[in-house]
Amino acid sequence: MSKLTPRPAAPPSSARPTAPPPPTRPHSGHRELIEQIVVAFILAFLVRGFEAEAFVIPTGSMAPTLMGRHKDVVCPQCGFSFTINASDESEPVIIRGRPQLGSLVRSGLCANCRFSVPVENEPSFNGDRILVMKFLYNLPFLARDNPRRWEVIVFHYPEEPETNFIKRLVGLPGEVVRLYYGDVLTRPIDQPEAPFRLQRKELKHQQAMQVNVWDDRHRPRLLADRPEWRRWRSDDGWTERSPGVYRAEVQSGRAELRYHHLVPDAAQWSAIASGEPLPYEPFHRLVSDFSAYNSGSTLTRILNDPVPPHWVGDLTIRFRIETTEAAGSLDIDLVEAGVIHRCTINLATGEARLVRNGTPLAGPVATPLGRRGGHDVAFANVDGRLTLWVDGQLPFGEGVVYQEGQEGYSPPTAEDLEPVRIGLAGGSAQVSDLVLTRDIYYTNDPKPPHWDYAGLVSDRSALSDPNEFAALEDLRWADFPVRPGHYLMLGDNSPRSKDSRAWNLHDRAWDDSGRQSWEVPENLLVGKAFFIYWPHGKPIWPNIPITRDLRVPFRPQVERMTWIR
Repeated sequence: MSKLTPRPAAPPSSARPTAPPPPTRPHSGHRELIEQIVVAFILAFLVRGFEAEAFVIPTGSMAPTLMGRHKDVVCPQCGFSFTINASDESEPVIIRGRPQLGSLVRSGLCANCRFSVPVENEPSFNGDRILVMKFLYNLPFLARDNPRRWEVIVFHYPEEPETNFIKRLVGLPGEVVRLYYGDVLTRPIDQPEAPFRLQRKELKHQQAMQVNVWDDRHRPRLLADRPEWRRWRSDDGWTERSPGVYRAEVQSGRAELRYHHLVPDAAQWSAIASGEPLPYEPFHRLVSDFSAYNSGSTLTRILNDPVPPHWVGDLTIRFRIETTEAAGSLDIDLVEAGVIHRCTINLATGEARLVRNGTPLAGPVATPLGRRGGHDVAFANVDGRLTLWVDGQLPFGEGVVYQEGQEGYSPPTAEDLEPVRIGLAGGSAQVSDLVLTRDIYYTNDPKPPHWDYAGLVSDRSALSDPNEFAALEDLRWADFPVRPGHYLMLGDNSPRSKDSRAWNLHDRAWDDSGRQSWEVPENLLVGKAFFIYWPHGKPIWPNIPITRDLRVPFRPQVERMTWIR
């Protein structure tokens, strides 16, 4: 569900969801924070005007971009901060034909190490309070600013026009939207022979929609002395000087540091926690669309499949690099479907090149990495585009496109079990603060189980045994024709979003236009969501519980007052 509720008369006292780390260390953080605070207070006094309106996000269909009712959790094993959906606690469920309030969320899986964290006694907080600019879409006497793809839009739910929903605009008038391998492709609705084209996000949206895979700065305590669970490994050249800090000195040849997606499952975690032998050895698996936000469970049910089936190949790696001499070459590899997407940086000159499977794509271009010292680096392979950040700069601009249509999709290979590699040839360097994230994956259907593959069995071998990866090529797609004057809306929390994919035409009494169930007529658009002006309060010491959901004292959570991307 994703309907919006009017803002409360006064902001309630509650506490905050922790966002994943930013792509790079921003140089203008203080200025941006001051801007956000000023905007929040100015706009809060203007919301009663016709230009803007305030709403509360009640459910988690737009997580991680916007939080509905949720629990803020810090993993007792690795210390990673994450959120768990708690909207089921306040939504009625039908039990033996009678509506009852949902059960308390009692546990959830850590977004970083997958440890099962008890959360029954943790407070549940109301969702984000947002501002929506209405006049952009529905005031006829002003110049119309047409809605743009990837904007977050508030609209009237077509099945109940008196109810407001919030989603991301994905399909525009006059096109067929295809969901395939988690991506969005389109073609003109009146050109059935035209190829589908991949729709890639602007970087501001791409960064806002990233989901954590592994943060090497947060390692589980119980795995600290168990090298078989180490995610980053090197057979030659790289040594771990201290936890999460890797150094290489290469006189000749090449040293490579590789990521292994070694994730303990429930049975393995149970054995580790009890000190018992493992039921089976650690095994590599593909990066999937696992969502900790959806992993909450009650006494009677798990709210989401803890081992989702969808392989995600669109990854972003971020790290800190320290160099003491202007020598050598650094390679950053992202593997997708067995294809190596490489950024090579000459550490003597700082020049960077982009290469795909040995074929040059772009460069050389200058980067700050020619200067000795510390630098923040990020490299992304998302939506058929390679993007590099160095100290917040974009040497290749928004990135270099290598895929335009559907013809570029292939299943994973054994190479995808080590999807990230950092290589050093000559010279010396130290890397740390390694953070791996993934792109949001749009499933074909939001109703669990959300398998998009034909004849695939839900077990761990489907994502861990290369002999079974060929089955991942048997992928269905879903097409949604969107006629002129209509739009297609999807939630960022794709497996748990009541959006265009899931609507039914129960009652056409108000609408005799013949629209398809997934279409949102233009006259139902309310406006663009643009600012989180009041997230829930953040409890501070001594954090006294008045009720389970109310803790005092608390402070305003100004760091999460931000623009909606």
